[in-house]
Formats: sequence, structure tokens, C-alpha cells
Amino acid sequence: MRVAVAQFTPEFPGHDDNWDRIRQLAETTDADIVVVPELISCGYMYRSRKEILPYADSRRVLRDLEPVARRHHRLLVGGFAERSDGSLYNSAYVVGPERSWVFRKIHLWNYEREIFQPGGRPLVVSYQGHQVGVEVCYDLQFPELGTYYARLGTELLLIPMAWAEERVSNESPLQPYNHLAIATASSHGMFVAVANRTGTERGAVFPGQSSITDPFGRSRHLASKPGTLSAELDFSFVGKAKRPNRRNDLDADRRLQVSLPRVGRSA
Repeated sequence: MRVAVAQFTPEFPGHDDNWDRIRQLAETTDADIVVVPELISCGYMYRSRKEILPYADSRRVLRDLEPVARRHHRLLVGGFAERSDGSLYNSAYVVGPERSWVFRKIHLWNYEREIFQPGGRPLVVSYQGHQVGVEVCYDLQFPELGTYYARLGTELLLIPMAWAEERVSNESPLQPYNHLAIATASSHGMFVAVANRTGTERGAVFPGQSSITDPFGRSRHLASKPGTLSAELDFSFVGKAKRPNRRNDLDADRRLQVSLPRVGRSA
């Protein structure tokens, strides 16, 4: 299975041009799974519900991606502002060859709390015989969510992201979210693919660094310019990382049980 993470700078405020770019990447990227960043359909730095509302979409917008997914047998994942029954959600679409799903971001960051309702349910889908989970950006900060996904048998975690640049040292130039991705992959023996955006929006700098990390914590990442990173995933690594010798097993060795309450409506 080949996975690609694509990073670019969306129009802000924006809508139609961004969806055109998303569809183009979905159509032309040579991969089984194509992941683009959080809220990439409209941009991120909105300050109110009123401001973002003209750029929010119902799930009907996914109908344009569904033929692409069917034609190429691809799984397409990316962020959009979802409008549903009078509420707004910071959501990730998951469009597959046979059906579509929506994951609603569980942990909201900063002004997101003024705009969106939180999601309540993790999402795991089966694709090409493998279990694929979804988070959005700040969700990665919470290790219990990664543990929850691991207990569901997740082998690959896909994360659309709009994480602004933070100060890092010269000795370790990776942004914090990539350290979190490495920790999650290594702790749970799963692949983690992060798609972060680029560009500057209302003074916030988004540094890209989209990455793909294997179950041993080995990571590859892009720099700060628009581009695409792809990798062929060897899922035998999952079993080897989870059970490194005959005495240890990452799942069986756990001593603390962590569960995530299933609250809210199904997405």
C-alpha cells in the first residue's frame, strides 16, 4: 500500500479554488491513500462562526471526490469545515472506493472552541484489508486516543493538520507534532501519516513538515514548501514492532486500561 501526504497553502478566505486543488491532488497523486491538511478546503485562521460560515460545506461536497476514489480505488482523506443540522464541525472526510465517512475533531484548539462543536467518536475504517484510523491535528496531543486506536487494531493513523510553527532548537529541527507522531507510532506499533499545511495566514506561519512514520518510530518528512511525500508501507512491520521478541507484546504488556467514552452522534 502506498500512502501520500500532500501539503499546500490554501486560499484564505477561500472555498472553490481550494476544493479544485484537493480534487486535482486526489486525481493525480500516485498512491492508494492521499491525505491533505486540516481545514484545507477553506483555510484555518477564522475568528468566529459568522466569519467561517460562508466557507463551510455539507457532506454533499464529497460527491465530487467519490468518483475519483472509485475510479482509482483510492482512499482520500482531508479536512473541511462541516455544516450539519445547524452546527459546525472541524471535520476530516474519508472517501473510499465504496463509501464515505466523516470524522469530527474531538479536541478543539483555541478559537476552534468559539466556532465548532467537538466530535465524540473515533473512526476506524477497513481499507485493503488493513485497519485505518483518523485524527485531526490537536487530537494527536492526547496519548489516550492513540491507545484507544491501538486497542481497536489500528495499523495506520492518518492525521490532517494545521499546526502553526513553534520555536525549535538547531539540534532538533522537527516540529512538536512530528515528535508526537514518532512517539505514537513507536508506542503502539503503527504507521502514522501527518499532512500539515504551508503558508502564512493572519500572521500564523504553517511550516509543512508533513511526515510518514513507521511502527519503529523511523520518520521521513517534507520541508516547508508545498509538495508531496509518499511511501510504500510494509505492514509486516506492525507485527514485528508490537511483538519484538517472544517475551514482549505491546498490546498484552499494558497494565493500565484506557477507554474513550462514546459520546455525541455518530459521524
